[in-house]
Amino acid sequence: MSKSEVAMTAPSFQEGEKRTWRQLVASDASLGIALATPVILLMAAFVFMPVLLTAWDSFHRVTPMLPGQPFVGLQNYTRMFADPDVRNAWWNTWFYVVMAVVMELILGLLSALLLNGMKSGRRWLLAAVILPWALPPVVNAMVWSWIYNPHYGLLNGLLLRFGLIDQPHVWMNDQATALLLVTLVHVWRMMPLNAVILLAALQTIPRELYEAAEVDGAGKIRRLTMITLPLIAGALGIALTQSTITAFNIFDEAWILAKASAITRPIQGQIYMTAFQDLKFSYGMAMSITVMLVSILVSAVYVRRIYRETRFD
Repeated sequence: MSKSEVAMTAPSFQEGEKRTWRQLVASDASLGIALATPVILLMAAFVFMPVLLTAWDSFHRVTPMLPGQPFVGLQNYTRMFADPDVRNAWWNTWFYVVMAVVMELILGLLSALLLNGMKSGRRWLLAAVILPWALPPVVNAMVWSWIYNPHYGLLNGLLLRFGLIDQPHVWMNDQATALLLVTLVHVWRMMPLNAVILLAALQTIPRELYEAAEVDGAGKIRRLTMITLPLIAGALGIALTQSTITAFNIFDEAWILAKASAITRPIQGQIYMTAFQDLKFSYGMAMSITVMLVSILVSAVYVRRIYRETRFD
């Protein structure tokens, strides 16, 4: 190749390189990375780093009452198995999780089906359904604490009026009743979110599928199990995940309704008392890490299961 030919091809190579670089910058992938970078940085600063620091401190003895922060390995984690308060808090938490997830999913699905089938007035009913979720959890719990009050509460008043009880009942004295009432308050607050998630999924299902199934003689139950549930499997997974995580993190309702009572105390209440009242920070951190891992594991297991069983091929 002569010098003149090299001189003619060099500028065209540079132009091609510039075009490639411009195309790369302007590509969808680059735009996606640019838009996601601030979120990734914020998540790293305010979520991942605190979690890593908390996990690291959970392997040390961190308490303002004792000097130094010596490495103690798994001592904070093994100690939880022998702590009766922690075991009791875990039992209460599992009760909350199982009952809340089941009730929130069933009531949320029924509410979504009702709203989806309404021809008029849907927006007003939807606004009424969302209202408990829009209120702060402390306000919800305060309202229900007045309803459950043994002296002037609405619940005792209604039961006395209809002759179902002979005298006012102190609802938070019995563990089974207290756990159920705390769960109901939590379900009252979080169920609307499931209803909205599932309603959005229901509105994406084509009406033609139901009409074709009706022509083939499929009843309501068969249409629900063969069309509706498989097509909203993704939304069901999201609803299950959020219900599980919020149920593992239940704190406001139990604390406001029954204060620090051991019969209703969830694991989050036990963490609060351990870390900020007993000042055993690293022990509380070990509990927090355990709760996070358990909630993620449980969510992953049944979300994977529901995807597998309701996948629409």
